[in-house]
Amino acid sequence: MSATKDPTAVERANLLNMAKLSIKGLIESALSFGRTLDSDYPPLQQFFVVMEHCLKHGLKVRKSFLSYNKTIWGPLELVEKLYPEAEEIGASVRDLPGLKTPLGRARAWLRLALMQKKMADYLRCLIIQRELLSEFYEYHALMMEEEGAVIVGLLVGLNVIDANLCVKGEDLDSQVGVIDFSMYLKNEEDIGNKERNVQIAAILDQKNYVEELNRQLK
Repeated sequence: MSATKDPTAVERANLLNMAKLSIKGLIESALSFGRTLDSDYPPLQQFFVVMEHCLKHGLKVRKSFLSYNKTIWGPLELVEKLYPEAEEIGASVRDLPGLKTPLGRARAWLRLALMQKKMADYLRCLIIQRELLSEFYEYHALMMEEEGAVIVGLLVGLNVIDANLCVKGEDLDSQVGVIDFSMYLKNEEDIGNKERNVQIAAILDQKNYVEELNRQLK
């Protein structure tokens, strides 16, 4: 079976395209916005949804005492063991009142990492530790493959953004992360960017896949 027909390779390619569009769109809109971003800023909300999809790809099902679960908090919590500066962010998340689920903690972690302008640094130290990551991810997962490294490289661009997010007041446990394609399609004619249009076409060809992703997150 060729790589182009491999379903997991197609999934990774689509997630990479979504991440590219989301990160590029967030940076462009934030620079034109010209102010510190808050939690209500739609391109920022969508960025976190896309990152959640990327981090969930290929997660192993882990058996807990009462149930089976897939959670991105496991690999994110691993960062502080690999990157001493990340100890503070892990402690901050665990001290946050009101968070009841591992997913809620992971969402808080991503928001704090963005505010610290450290998300790229933190995730880079994760992806180079494939042996440790394999505890959490299948071998074909995005974080284990080249697409994960590309996304981490793109995240460096977010360091130009200033964000002030109130993670205490947000209900991060029960949010449903659904990707809003209209955000990426509305400026298609204005931009006239062939590569962007090809990326969007590739993603929209996989509507069933994206709908399944959204279903899983619910």
